[in-house]
Amino acid sequence: MKKSELKKILIDFVKSYPFSNLITIGSNGFPKGRMMAHLPLGNDMAFWFATSIKSNKVKEITKNKSSSVFVYRPTDHSSVKACGKAAIVKDAKTKKKYWKDEWKMFWPKGPADPDYVLIKVTSKRFEYLDYPNHKLEVLDV
Repeated sequence: MKKSELKKILIDFVKSYPFSNLITIGSNGFPKGRMMAHLPLGNDMAFWFATSIKSNKVKEITKNKSSSVFVYRPTDHSSVKACGKAAIVKDAKTKKKYWKDEWKMFWPKGPADPDYVLIKVTSKRFEYLDYPNHKLEVLDV
């Protein structure tokens, strides 16, 4: 499969699900996953998540940037896995760019709320499991 074709499949797959499993390395050294709402995957292939600066996720990423994201389609057991590095993004311009008004319940001060930060996962490798066809496609970025 062509790289451009696989990239489109990945973007469309992730866009079709509002949640994914963000996996970080916990304080005990083991992977720790949690379901989170993600923003749509763009052409840069980066995953974005909103969270509290006080969250365990932020503490874990500060200590170890290795992370992965997993998106699963239960209707046919297909999935997308992305592996890379996470970063905590605090700059006002980016926070405003990705802000959603429905988040006001969590961050009443809006995108300027000091508790609101973003997690950006820059993936180095994607794996798309097309389960019905028993095919695994890999995209290195």
